[in-house]
Amino acid sequence: MVTDLLASLTATREAVLQALNDLDGVDVTAPQGAFYFFPDFSAHNPDSAELAAFLLEKAWVVTVPGSAFGLEGYLRMSYAGACEDIIEGIERIRWALDPAAPDEIIMGEKTFVRDWL
Repeated sequence: MVTDLLASLTATREAVLQALNDLDGVDVTAPQGAFYFFPDFSAHNPDSAELAAFLLEKAWVVTVPGSAFGLEGYLRMSYAGACEDIIEGIERIRWALDPAAPDEIIMGEKTFVRDWL
């Protein structure tokens, strides 16, 4: 039902908002109508296309550069998927951007090793 979908999206939005707010150097506000976040990652990389490509290659996280929407330094991130998958993606982003994170991370059945920083 529609009320169940709304409740699910609302719960996911709140969980994702908290996870994004926990990322150092990232500013985010809750979306008011759509199921997309536009967090400001400019403290990590002001070039949103470069950052989106980096996160896709290194952390296997799909984002859309904010420059496509006139928001350079921002990334567009949907929260319409499974909450657990989105939170895992945010944890991968944390790993990719945080120099204090461990050098390795396990994603699925594969271990990824940092080759940057």
